[in-house]
Amino acid sequence: MVRSLLARLWRDRCDIWVQDSIVCPVTGRTVFEERKLHADLPCRVSFRLSFETVSGVRDVGDAAASAGQAVKLFLQPDIVVPAGSKIVVQRQGHELVFARTGMPAIFDGHQEVRMERFERWI
Repeated sequence: MVRSLLARLWRDRCDIWVQDSIVCPVTGRTVFEERKLHADLPCRVSFRLSFETVSGVRDVGDAAASAGQAVKLFLQPDIVVPAGSKIVVQRQGHELVFARTGMPAIFDGHQEVRMERFERWI
């Protein structure tokens, strides 16, 4: 019941991509290619500001606050999202591309996956 209630809030859709290594039969070199692991999953992305204090280099008493953005993906708890996955979210007509960071928090009705902006495969 909890899962179906939460799923009503999931108006976004996402694809989850992984990077596979394969050996080229011609050259014998290892090359990498993207593979779609999951397609068109219902989900929800949450954005919130996060603040952290950064100590000054010259004087211990100097401290500055820096603001960032914390992004979480909410989706079904039985979906496996490997570390470092590329997550492409369709949200209100926009395509947003993220990478999974950290361990997912898995609950009975959903899971929460921390994400950051995808820049490149590692």
